[in-house]
Amino acid sequence: MTSPKSGLGLGLTIGIYALCFAIVAGFAASNFYVLSAAGDVANKVQYDAEAELVRKEVQVQLQDLADDQSSVSYWDATVYAVYADEIDLGFIEDELAEESWSENGIEYMIVVDELGEPDVTVFRDEVMDAQDGAATIENNFDLIEQARAKYFANRKVRGRGFVTIGDPVWSKNAIFAADYRVVDGHLGMAVAQAIVPDILEVLAEGNPKVLFTFRPLNKFAFATVRNKLGLNRFAIVEQADAKPDLDQMVIGGSTGKEIVAVWEATKPASIIWERALPVLSVLLALVAIGLFFISYRYSKVVRRIQKSEAHNKFMAEHDALTGLPNRLQFDNELDHIIAKGELDRCAIICTDLDRFKDVNDTFGHQAGDAVIKEVANRVAKAVGDRGMAARVGGDEFIILLRDGLNEDSVMMLCDTIIDSVSEEVVFDNGRASVGASIGVAWWPDDAVTAKTVIRSADQALYRAKELGRGQTCRATNPHNVQQQNRRQMAERRQF
Repeated sequence: MTSPKSGLGLGLTIGIYALCFAIVAGFAASNFYVLSAAGDVANKVQYDAEAELVRKEVQVQLQDLADDQSSVSYWDATVYAVYADEIDLGFIEDELAEESWSENGIEYMIVVDELGEPDVTVFRDEVMDAQDGAATIENNFDLIEQARAKYFANRKVRGRGFVTIGDPVWSKNAIFAADYRVVDGHLGMAVAQAIVPDILEVLAEGNPKVLFTFRPLNKFAFATVRNKLGLNRFAIVEQADAKPDLDQMVIGGSTGKEIVAVWEATKPASIIWERALPVLSVLLALVAIGLFFISYRYSKVVRRIQKSEAHNKFMAEHDALTGLPNRLQFDNELDHIIAKGELDRCAIICTDLDRFKDVNDTFGHQAGDAVIKEVANRVAKAVGDRGMAARVGGDEFIILLRDGLNEDSVMMLCDTIIDSVSEEVVFDNGRASVGASIGVAWWPDDAVTAKTVIRSADQALYRAKELGRGQTCRATNPHNVQQQNRRQMAERRQF
């Protein structure tokens, strides 16, 4: 017969084993997912790295062909030969055809005239009938158009004609167009460049002649790139011929005949599994759970701190009653505008409420707060996106105006603010009416520093109050005081 104590011990043992099993199972499942995701990411990173190598290499191959071609298409002697009334075929054969085929492996070389027709067609080192290249040009005319467009985009006037500036292949003013294409059933690289002078000659207005070249690819070229990049089974093929077990990347071609680079991408995920799987343990699982708990608690603390900091920052820059920017934010914004020179001109509007003390005395401070909040809404609505409205004191507001800065527009806005503020305000204990007096100053017309332009607007506000409140006065500086005095004298004569 089993004693109660033995049963309790067995139950505790089973519970501990069950807990350990649950921890191990949970750790195994989570780490299986982590390893699987890490393997996918590693495979993706490896593929991206290999794809970038391929992309750069195929572009370099095109640029190398363009560089080989530029030795003849960027040459005064070629310009003399092909832009003459009668093309110098001897020059084409002696200087272009033989060297291009024997040294650079260029199979096709076609001079395309200003109208897009073949002027000269060279196959390997033999000058053919010009029309033998017509089909090739027709199938690759997009490259001819791209080369022309780059010529026009980069040409410069020199004397009575035009030239191009900078290296035609390796500079930012490159004028070649290149792609991987199929020509006469052979896959290779095609390049089109405008035939332009390098030193003395200039081209006339109009389309340039374009040199089109084609170099076929071969197994030796694939092997060279494969060894250089360290990629298995690298090749460049038509997409229709690409083997499905290889990774591929489109590198060129025309519609319906896309050319792709294919290779057998490295898969680091299997290595990750082989090395990481044996070292999983219960202890690491417990550490991971502990770290997760600590991280969770820490993140909650951080979020609370962030919320507190965001609230404190908002409160430091905004008025607690109205939510408008406060004097600190206003001063910072004005200092920033003046220091950084972001605006050539801005206006400062100082506003003070009239008869606000009567509201506090009659209805109490709670009603006064309600009036201030409603007035703040009206002022902000009147200003809109033209600037910033801030509360800087009990019943004082200041506005930084960025747009609509001519005097008539600003004075009209001030009238709108006065009219809006003067409308009756309804609150819980009754209703009240206040007014507004306004002073306006312009930076840098009236003052050149933040403090002085605010002082000018404030002084204008005091004059508005002295003149009877409910009106707007603009600041005066030594340059316009005399003009304002004359205007005031004229107004008195009218009365």
